[in-house]
Formats: sequence, C-alpha cells, structure tokens
Amino acid sequence: MPQTYVLDASAFIYGMFPGGELVTPPKVYAEVKDEASALKLEMLTGLAVREPEIRHVEEVKKEARETGDIMRLSPSDVDLLALAAEERAAGKDVAILSDDYAVQNVARKMGLAILPLHQKRIKYKIVWEKRCIGCNRTFPEGDVCPVCGSPLKLRKRSAKR
Repeated sequence: MPQTYVLDASAFIYGMFPGGELVTPPKVYAEVKDEASALKLEMLTGLAVREPEIRHVEEVKKEARETGDIMRLSPSDVDLLALAAEERAAGKDVAILSDDYAVQNVARKMGLAILPLHQKRIKYKIVWEKRCIGCNRTFPEGDVCPVCGSPLKLRKRSAKR
C-alpha cells in the first residue's frame, strides 16, 4: 500500500515532497503566497487538493478542545488534520508533513503519524489549560476567573504519552 502524505504549507515552502500520494486541503493550498513556494506548488504533479469531510473536521475540533490546542489551530490546520483522519479512515497509511507544534500535538492525540520538516518532533503530548493566578483553579477558556476575578494565564501540562 503506498504511503499518503498530507501536506502543510511548510512542505511547499521547503519543497519537501516524498514519494507517494500527496494531498492537501484548499485552505493550505491558498496559504502558499510567496513566489518561490508558489512555483514549487505549480510544478508539483499528482497533488490532490480537496476538502475534508465535515465529520472529520468535527472530530479534530473535539480532540483539539481536549488538548487545549483549539485556540492555536488555524482553520487550515483543522482541515489538514481532518484530511489526514479521513485518509486513515479510508484505510491508507498516512503521515502529515508539518512543523507546527499544535498540529503535531493534536495529531499525536489522534494517533496520526507526523513527519516534521525542519523542526524537532514534539516529545510528549501537551494539554493547555487556563489557570487562575489568584485561586489557582483551572478553566477551559476565558481571560478572567469567574470565581475570584483574577486574570487567567495559559499554561501547559504534560499529558500521558
């Protein structure tokens, strides 16, 4: 079975295209703006550009809310992850090419393979939480503690591998 690679914009920027089936969502395709990357994109043959199914988009958003990465993921990041989940659900051997740590964190939680291009791969799953600097309670969102009124700071905590 051939390897399927779901490409983030960084793959086009660095011009890294492994052999196998190449797919990307339209929002990532639209992110490629600089002339050199656009030229690489235009010369690339065999790239499939398609929207992910909405059920996979919703799955990604659910997982990203659980890790706290939902506020760090762009719509193109969500589509990238959803397309990878869709390809895997179709029985393909899939890997995401991305240097984005939020993408890597959610992919790891979802059990999707990730291949970083120029950055190191994340070593462990991270869960982001909002912690009150006054009463030390945690909340999934917001900027002000609903209990004591102090500011909430975004903090990360390690999750189980």
